[in-house]
Amino acid sequence: MTTKLVDYIIDHEDWLMERILGYAIKRGYSQYTSTLKEAWRLSISGLSQSLVEAIQSRAEGLELCPVEDYTKDPAARFGIDEAQRHRERGVSLAMFLGLMKYYQQVYVELIKESDFDNSAKSRYENLTNRFFDRVEIGFCTTWASSSDDIIVKELQDRNRQMTNEKNKYLTIFESLSRPVFIVDSLGQIEGMNHAAANILKIDTVPGENYYGIDYPKIEFVDLFPWLKDTYRDFLDRNEITVYYEKSINDPLQYFYISCSRSLDISGKFQGTIFVIEDITKRKEMEKELKNLASTDPLTGAKNRRSFLHLFEQEVLRFKRYGHSFGLIMLDIDHFKKINDTFGHDIGDKVLKNLAAESLGVLRDSDIFGRWGGEEFIAFLPETNIHESSMIAERLRSKLSRIEVSDRKGRLVTITVSIGLRVVTSGETDVLVDEVIREADDALYMAKKEGRNRVVLL
Repeated sequence: MTTKLVDYIIDHEDWLMERILGYAIKRGYSQYTSTLKEAWRLSISGLSQSLVEAIQSRAEGLELCPVEDYTKDPAARFGIDEAQRHRERGVSLAMFLGLMKYYQQVYVELIKESDFDNSAKSRYENLTNRFFDRVEIGFCTTWASSSDDIIVKELQDRNRQMTNEKNKYLTIFESLSRPVFIVDSLGQIEGMNHAAANILKIDTVPGENYYGIDYPKIEFVDLFPWLKDTYRDFLDRNEITVYYEKSINDPLQYFYISCSRSLDISGKFQGTIFVIEDITKRKEMEKELKNLASTDPLTGAKNRRSFLHLFEQEVLRFKRYGHSFGLIMLDIDHFKKINDTFGHDIGDKVLKNLAAESLGVLRDSDIFGRWGGEEFIAFLPETNIHESSMIAERLRSKLSRIEVSDRKGRLVTITVSIGLRVVTSGETDVLVDEVIREADDALYMAKKEGRNRVVLL
């Protein structure tokens, strides 16, 4: 029959943890115990394990006996171990016994609220109470049998352990490369690590403020006014942790900010932990990588893939708003002859000069790309036939004046052929590939008609 009780206890550890935590918060014990919820789960797990072991090892039951050696009893042994562990932490017998009574109460309540029949409930409740009686005998015996000298020594040993633990975690905190600020519920800085102190230009050594030197209370948003809106947004949210990216102009800087709530065991807000990381270099690298991925490395113009992506977006915009646009396909005349005669270095210079001169003619809103080899493409948004023709002719004229000298002093000049396709607001079923093909057809006609000219399809 006790197997059902064992299974029931094991299956309801979460219920037990939530119930004892509720009592601890309500009765004020939580302020003297761990602030970590997981610690309460472990305490229930340990207590349940001891209760199960006591039930399974004593088939004759858990009734008390005046001549029993309780040091060999699993329940009393649990009480002895807990007494030693809590006494050396400075916990009084009254405080420990008081909280233990609530532990006992939640296990009894678990049985009372179960679906067991009344007879089983009575037996299980008696077993549970006798288990807690044995636990109480264990830690009372231990407490009563210890002299003041032993208790003092235990406290001294435990204090040294806690000091060592504090120093270990302080070393970790101060060694963090990222600045960490601990801000209280009033918005004032009550702690910071060495990296944070360096941001504020505070002349200090790691851990200095933990050994008798207190920093003056400073409003966090007074030091970081650019985080005022971020801090307010975080306080308005319900999340435990929120991440932000913020940029500051003059000079341009980027920061990654982690905001985490510091909560006590009852869930009451105690303050905020800010971790601030300067990610300016990372952002610049991301921008550079993005630029490399979308830019032709030789000329600085958009590469084919990037241009095509942008052009597809512009065609979608045209379908929505109907603003006319022009598309230019541009090719250097006899470029192979330039490479064969003067070498590829000169050919590369010609391509770079062409891109630079083209960007000088085109507007900021235009998109210019290298389509492949010596062929370039330009998108002219919100441009009618007349305006597109003028821009194309201006390009042809400007590029025909490009001059590049080789090492022997020979002068290289070029001409270009341009195909132009203008899509007007009245057109329907405009397709990206079709418009590009039509501009390319116009370019082919320009070459066929003698080169160094603009042909509008």
